[in-house]
Amino acid sequence: MEVTKKSTALDWIIFFVSLVVMILLLMYSDEWFWLALPFVLTYFVKAIRVI
Repeated sequence: MEVTKKSTALDWIIFFVSLVVMILLLMYSDEWFWLALPFVLTYFVKAIRVI
């Protein structure tokens, strides 16, 4: 049995949007950047299909 690992486009889109939000938070309100951090990490892991 062979399991193929394909990333979904939606996971990549959500990852990049949350990454931009995190960068904007770092630029303008750096004490709140950690709010976007779970989204960035979760959707990056989902996009590369680790879980």
